Amino acid sequence: MKNKQVSINHQLIYRNLGEGNRLCVTAPKTEAGVRDIPMTASVRKAFEKQREYQFMMGIDRDYEVDGMKGFIFTSKNGRPLQPNAVNNVLYNIVDAYNKQETAKAKKEHRKPEMMPRISAHILRHTGCTRMAERGMDVKVLQYIMGHANIAVTMEVYNHITEYARIEKEILKMEDLMAI
Repeated sequence: MKNKQVSINHQLIYRNLGEGNRLCVTAPKTEAGVRDIPMTASVRKAFEKQREYQFMMGIDRDYEVDGMKGFIFTSKNGRPLQPNAVNNVLYNIVDAYNKQETAKAKKEHRKPEMMPRISAHILRHTGCTRMAERGMDVKVLQYIMGHANIAVTMEVYNHITEYARIEKEILKMEDLMAI
């Protein structure tokens, strides 16, 4: 927080160490996964709000995993949230929305407009796509995403989402041709 950056230098995974699965700290999958990312003001504010929430809820921040503690995103008992827990929250939000939308559509005698299932990985994918759409330098985007190979950034995440995006790029070419 002091340096206003997110330092990604480890990951939490479940490992079976003979006595059952337990959380362990490991290095990221690739060297490219180790990175420091400048924090936007809105990210800093969100982290501060989360800490505030933990304090107000009396959530213990002393839960330790391989010598690390003070996790920002935790369950009620202070354990770090795992992707499946985040995904379950997202699924519940979508399910609640779809239930409301179905009831509303029925009252209005129309077909409901259902939201698709959203996961943490889909949010990551969407974030990357939106940064690319805003014109972020592709090498910077590769660094932020922690991709070892630029092809992953270009092929997997930087897909074309709207026809308007294609039109916008073609208009750039038209402007070049007018010179």
